[in-house]
Amino acid sequence: MKNLNIQSSLDSPKVVLDYEKAFIEIEGKSYPGDTFAFYQPIIEWLKEYFSEDFIKSTTLNLKLQYFNSATAQTLYGIFDILKDSKCKDLKINWYYLKEDETSYEDFEDISDEFPSLDIVPISY
Repeated sequence: MKNLNIQSSLDSPKVVLDYEKAFIEIEGKSYPGDTFAFYQPIIEWLKEYFSEDFIKSTTLNLKLQYFNSATAQTLYGIFDILKDSKCKDLKINWYYLKEDETSYEDFEDISDEFPSLDIVPISY
């Protein structure tokens, strides 16, 4: 399986999907003009990665400073993939700006929707 790296732009986040290191990171602002097109290769990669019988201990870091409603829907799709995966050791870190209440509320919404996932809030 190939790694996938996407550089950030003004309206889209940096994405690191590293198979060998079992590391996933989405960082920056996310409000691309066509959210579906931007996230489609990411969703496909995650589906393939998490469909394997043996999945290494995996870390997911989400460091989204801002995201629009279309990205929020995509995030719910990503968390559905995580919830249904066979990964027994999945570490999910939700980074939020400590001075931004909305950022923490987004974490709470996701955590409430996916209680079976251990999502750790980290302020910065």
